[in-house]
Amino acid sequence: MIEFRGSLLTRTTAVFALAATAIVASALLSINALIVQPLMQRAANNQAATIELAANTYFELPADRRAEFELQVLVDHGLLVSTIKQDMPPATWDASYFSLLRGALVDRFGTDVTFYEDEEHYWVNLPNPTSGALELQIGFSSELPYLTQQIVGFAVVIIAAIIVMLASYIAVRRIARPLQRASNSTERFRERTTFELIPVEGPREIRTLTTNLNQMYEEITALLENRTALLAGISHDIRTPLTRMRLALEINRDELGDSVADQLANDLSQMDELVENALEYARGTQETPESVPFHSFFTSLVDGIVADTRIEWEGEHQLELELAPSAFSRVVTNLVLNAVEHAGDVSLFVVVNYDRVAIHVRDHGSGIPEEERARVFRPFYRMDSARGGEYRHSGLGLAIVKQLCDNFGWSITIGENEGGGTDVCVTIARSNVALTSP
Repeated sequence: MIEFRGSLLTRTTAVFALAATAIVASALLSINALIVQPLMQRAANNQAATIELAANTYFELPADRRAEFELQVLVDHGLLVSTIKQDMPPATWDASYFSLLRGALVDRFGTDVTFYEDEEHYWVNLPNPTSGALELQIGFSSELPYLTQQIVGFAVVIIAAIIVMLASYIAVRRIARPLQRASNSTERFRERTTFELIPVEGPREIRTLTTNLNQMYEEITALLENRTALLAGISHDIRTPLTRMRLALEINRDELGDSVADQLANDLSQMDELVENALEYARGTQETPESVPFHSFFTSLVDGIVADTRIEWEGEHQLELELAPSAFSRVVTNLVLNAVEHAGDVSLFVVVNYDRVAIHVRDHGSGIPEEERARVFRPFYRMDSARGGEYRHSGLGLAIVKQLCDNFGWSITIGENEGGGTDVCVTIARSNVALTSP
């Protein structure tokens, strides 16, 4: 079964083109069988009858009237009548019409006939029906007498097929263009870029769809804005009592004791981290990408997270990369700290290829089972039992990483590290990369 890939317009146009081609092919076969072949046979029979009549009449006329008859036959029927034997090569033709004509002449004269040709005509030698000797040569045009009707028939079918394809293309395009605009708008909305309402046009079903999409986008945008505002307000309101609690804790440290005070201080830090991470996850980022010297930027970033972290580099060092520095820093920081906390070690491997830049964050921990790799990006999802130990964090670190990667068109995958552990890979498309001279 043939499967077409591509846009709706391309696929549907291709289907209609194949259908139109099938229609043309079947129509041409039908025209050939029902129109062309009967026309050929009729034309061959008519021309054979005309040649027979001209030959018989010529032999029956008195000698003094034959010249006048030759002129009349030429004018009325386009036949050349000659009693002078001419040396001409045998006729060679591919058209089946002349084979039909030869068969019709053989049936009428009861004997085989020979055809010859010159530059513009075919000639047939006809015997005298009385003596049987070669008496007459009759020439006729080499043009096919039915050709005009055949060309007209074929032209009508082909023009009709073209009209069908054009009409189908216009109809499908009228449907496909609004759908394409809706698809592009959905993609921009998913990537959190500027969203413009889709023009409401096209058939009724398309207008209904775009109206509902526009309304849905507005409602989702309002929901996200309200969520961000709500969490920002909660964050602000919670931080104030947290600050008072820290102050009270320090004032009363001697009465509480260092052990209890340190435990409460740790709890307050975790609450503050939870508030900050929840706010960052809800807010996402609207940071504008900019060109950065990737090698120096990346090495400085990693050194600031965990000093002396091993970085392997494959490919060009001197390149400018279009990315959002703060968002990328947050992604790498979360991944590195996550690896250090859950596995105790981390190494990074950067591969600069022709079409992409891949950043691998590797550890030698217990790894992440394949069935869990999609779930770890969910907000507040924990799988501490699989990674070993209990960790008191917000559960939003990898969710923030996934959100930032989605926002800026980066891809993130989780695999297995050689020798055990986890390999988290962030890939940035090479289309955003421009090499610079060292």
